Amino acid sequence: MTMDEEELNGSNMLTPQVKEQLQKIALTIRGLSMDAVQKADSGHPGLPLGCAEFGAYLYGLALKHNPKNPKWLNRDRFILSAGHGSMLLYSCLHLSGYDLSLDEIKRFRQLHSLTPGHPESHITPGVETTTGPLGQGFANAVGTALGLKMLQQRFNTPDCKIFDNKVYTLAGDGCIMEGVTSEASSLAGHLQLDNLVAIYDSNKVSLDGPLPDCCSEDTKMRYQAYNWDVLEIDGQNLEEINEAFTYIREKQTRPIMVIMHTIIGKGSPNKAGTSKVHGSPLGADEVKLTKQALGLPLEDFYIFQSVKDYFANHLKVCMQEEADWNTKFARWAQANPEKKALFDQMVSDTLPEGLEQKLESLEIKTPTAGRKASQDVLNFIADSMPKLIGGSADLSCSDFTMIKKFPLIKPGDFAGRNIKFGVREFAMGCMATGLRQTGMLTPFVGTFLTFSDYMRNAIRLASLMREKVIYQFTHDSIFLGEDGPTHQPIEQLSTLRAIPHLHVIRPSGITEVKHSWLAALNYQGPTALVFSRQNVAEVEGTKVSYQDGVGRGGYIVKNETASLNYVLMATGSELPLACDVAHELEKRGKGARVVSMPCTELFDAQPKEYRDKVLGSAGQRVSIEAATDMCWYKYIGLDGIAIAMEDFGASAPYSDLAKEFGFTVEAILDRIL
Repeated sequence: MTMDEEELNGSNMLTPQVKEQLQKIALTIRGLSMDAVQKADSGHPGLPLGCAEFGAYLYGLALKHNPKNPKWLNRDRFILSAGHGSMLLYSCLHLSGYDLSLDEIKRFRQLHSLTPGHPESHITPGVETTTGPLGQGFANAVGTALGLKMLQQRFNTPDCKIFDNKVYTLAGDGCIMEGVTSEASSLAGHLQLDNLVAIYDSNKVSLDGPLPDCCSEDTKMRYQAYNWDVLEIDGQNLEEINEAFTYIREKQTRPIMVIMHTIIGKGSPNKAGTSKVHGSPLGADEVKLTKQALGLPLEDFYIFQSVKDYFANHLKVCMQEEADWNTKFARWAQANPEKKALFDQMVSDTLPEGLEQKLESLEIKTPTAGRKASQDVLNFIADSMPKLIGGSADLSCSDFTMIKKFPLIKPGDFAGRNIKFGVREFAMGCMATGLRQTGMLTPFVGTFLTFSDYMRNAIRLASLMREKVIYQFTHDSIFLGEDGPTHQPIEQLSTLRAIPHLHVIRPSGITEVKHSWLAALNYQGPTALVFSRQNVAEVEGTKVSYQDGVGRGGYIVKNETASLNYVLMATGSELPLACDVAHELEKRGKGARVVSMPCTELFDAQPKEYRDKVLGSAGQRVSIEAATDMCWYKYIGLDGIAIAMEDFGASAPYSDLAKEFGFTVEAILDRIL
């Protein structure tokens, strides 16, 4: 599909007067971006200079939003996947009326400014998601678009659409090359997301040089194969941008890729069209020459008065648009009281009343595998939490993430609560963040623990944003057995625990599994729940309240019966083993305490007095966990003993692996006595 087709004839939105103002807005974006990067002596001026017309059109005409209420639920979303071009976004946010002052533009990339080097959603009003690592913003956008389709199907009625917003993402050549973009694009096309628009800034230049040095694919054909519509335009021609957006607004039936051909660094006499303008300041002399070439005043951070006036008037239009929606929403709420009650439940982040007590009544036979107990808990909770949705990377039959009472999401049908992400772990992790950023969904996503490596950067950014996403990882140790070391996680627990703001919970028996879900749902941030494949016996000492057990992160499950000689700390399937070791020690006259440590992050947040009481001031400290020992020495000390994995596992039955790697009572006694 090309822009010369008759069906793409533009609307009358782009009048000569509006076009003139948008051209001045584009000039202003270029000036602000050049000056901010130059003042910081750091940044990426190329994208803002190349995409200024797109930014002017989007924020000056096309985007449905209200800068005075950045979290309006029915706003269009704009996600800058190519986050290095952040000054394009910051310029647009400032000009259109968000709470982002010119002083903050001048403080670009400075400590504690609202204009960090790459957009951060928890810092800057109007930034939808934190981007920078290329491709992730694109996949976030796919997740948000999917979430909004789910909300449309739940709440829209034939005579009243309270959700009719779109998601736009701007991606560069780097985003398009990243594998996560391909994963997400494939799923978006399969699901026919007709509210998703990807703008591809095709300038044929990457950071390291000309794009043909490393890429010669036909992106248009690739996206057509993904079941997307593809438009091609001159991205610095407002008429063609307008024609593309007219088609998007009036005729979109599936995801649309707009290949927007631009000149990177447009206006720079000596650097435009080259990689020199991608990631370095232009230099004072080149900034002056560029302003002269563009017809911009030489004054730093100059904004045309007519641009200020235009956006002042446009802000009134935006505010009125939300006011009209609020009126429509009130009529909808009155006519649909059951849907309104569901809406209120989903927009709230509070847990159902008495959930812990209700979970106590849930009967699960023991011993059972952590993954199976989690499935029972998930399905129990889902009945009273309609905002809980999720899926798996082609492993729901093995990681037990299916909500059995509800159907699958299907192409064009978004009524279900189960998402088949396919074998796309990285995209799944990014999409989960996007689902959360709808403001009304709590997503969970599942795969094997060893495959968390595929999605680590998605987990990292969710942790940076403190988004409430639940990652369910199963097959949590060498004891998954015969699949062998390619599937047996060794280092993953420690590396996940190293991510700030991520709660990593490895529960033992049924009670701890129940409470691990409570912890995840209570926490306003991301949680990794780590469950066993094999059966795990219930330890009697874990049968305590959430507040006295998992909610503390670490707690005593067995006290010593004599003077304290050993403090045994364990998690997950190794907790019953630790208890068995303690009983054998006490038969030999040794006082042994057992501490369950399902979540080190929660334990570290406890008062020092509590932590000291749990860990004790005497005795040899021993950790027992079938993974690397990297995170344990802060608890056991340099003189402590870590019963851990020092190499990859092996392909063998569970019992043989326990003997081979020293996870038996006899082997541990030999180590510590």
